[in-house]
Amino acid sequence: MSIAIETYPMMPTRPCSFCLCLQGGSVFADFNTDDSGIVSLRRISFDGFGCCEPKESTTKMNAEASRSLLNSIASGDFEALQVEDILRKYFRENADVIWSDALTEHELL
Repeated sequence: MSIAIETYPMMPTRPCSFCLCLQGGSVFADFNTDDSGIVSLRRISFDGFGCCEPKESTTKMNAEASRSLLNSIASGDFEALQVEDILRKYFRENADVIWSDALTEHELL
């Protein structure tokens, strides 16, 4: 199954650089960017599981993946398979600190 990806409007209750709404609104992923534009996950919430604020730091995306994801957000174009691949790879790399059962249930791995 493909990952349905949309940007989610910024709100004061979501202190992050940007939020992605995934799988038709069943997953919300809040990401931060550092001064170099490198992306990392801040928290992620899953229907049926709750909100995961990793106790351990997640890894950061590499510069190329970060740039591609941020460009897709800026253009509003999430149709490219590359965006889905970036997210799946990132979630796999961090499954041990996110919640692998929730990632699996919502088909993000």
